[in-house]
Amino acid sequence: MFSLSFTTAFALLASLGSIVASPTPRQNGFQVINNCQVSGDVALTFDDGPFAYEGDVASVLGNQKGTFFLNGNNYECIYNQIDQVRALHAAQHTLGSHTWSHADLTKLDEAGINEELRKVEEAFIRILGLKPLYFRPPYGSYNDLVLKVLAQRGYKKLFLWTEDTGDANGESAGYSQGVLDGVIGDYPNPHLVLSHSTIQSTATQVLPYAVPRLEGAGYRLVSVDTCLGGNGEWPYEYIGEPGTPDGSWTCY
Repeated sequence: MFSLSFTTAFALLASLGSIVASPTPRQNGFQVINNCQVSGDVALTFDDGPFAYEGDVASVLGNQKGTFFLNGNNYECIYNQIDQVRALHAAQHTLGSHTWSHADLTKLDEAGINEELRKVEEAFIRILGLKPLYFRPPYGSYNDLVLKVLAQRGYKKLFLWTEDTGDANGESAGYSQGVLDGVIGDYPNPHLVLSHSTIQSTATQVLPYAVPRLEGAGYRLVSVDTCLGGNGEWPYEYIGEPGTPDGSWTCY
């Protein structure tokens, strides 16, 4: 593995034709993000994958963009979903870290936090050649030690949310639709919405209902880096070309 400067990474990616969005220079410092910052923007975010429904979610979004905070080994081993992860990236959705095993990081010591982050970073680097710089904590749970370790590992932002559709808590599709109806009625105020790509009803009922209504209200559906406007940045560090799976690409 090797590390490149931002300028060199940008040039290399451009030459490879794999730029998915024009990156801006990364800012110094680490931030906790509670909401989008651009009027008229909604960031729909999806946790806990990769699993079986990311393709369905992406299909409903169409030309709009979402953000997927991925685990390494939660509902499914990330190495069993390589094509899914690469397809999301190729479609220009933003991918971030959600820890390796969906651990509550506030219950771990420093070594445990580092291991949860390192293993999912390694998977991103193998699959995409990129290290994630955006992070969502499982359960929205973090403390000063978590923030310290994230900053030390080069992360730029930790994302929370303004609304939770409740899908992972067993709420009905109708409940989730109601949450998004509230967002629709609040146009043009920005929102950062939590959902889960591991829940079938989110992909097959909630999003088909909500996406056209959000668009009809005038909202842009964008990834979290876009919805921050000038405070966003390219959400990855370029490490190298994607790898080729072998026997070491396993969760066990």
